[in-house]
Amino acid sequence: MRLLGRHEGRLVRGMILLLAGLPLLGGCGRGGAGVAVEDAWARPARVGGNSAAYFVVHNRSGSEDALVSASAEVAGKAEVHETVALEGGEHRDMAMDRGSGAMQMRPVERVQVPAGGTVEFRPGGYHVMLMELKQDLKVGDSFRLTLNFEKSGSRTVEVKVQER
Repeated sequence: MRLLGRHEGRLVRGMILLLAGLPLLGGCGRGGAGVAVEDAWARPARVGGNSAAYFVVHNRSGSEDALVSASAEVAGKAEVHETVALEGGEHRDMAMDRGSGAMQMRPVERVQVPAGGTVEFRPGGYHVMLMELKQDLKVGDSFRLTLNFEKSGSRTVEVKVQER
């Protein structure tokens, strides 16, 4: 067996240190701990108008996290919203009453993502409102959306414009 030379030994030590540090990068990759975002898409819209972005958040960590804000270069403003059904002057959760027909979207300060849990941002529920669009969003286009989580920090995802 040949002993490593001075430079080879440094390279091996450096690789060992790099590999040892990978667990600290927890939510950065798809398979790591922390928050991962998948299946990001948005509705088409025209410049000056509004659109909505949808996606699925997976919390692979052992502690609760929360989505607290969002931003996108294609929009003047991006806000985390939820859709609620209105009934008799009261707000009711969309999942509880889909039949009333009266709907309202409202901003929320945070969306809790339970430890080991998943939250789906979908039409009729949570979504990111993209307001004051700076460009047309046409089917087939894509753009970057940055989601800011309380504990996991920022995640930037590629959003595909689709008709669903």
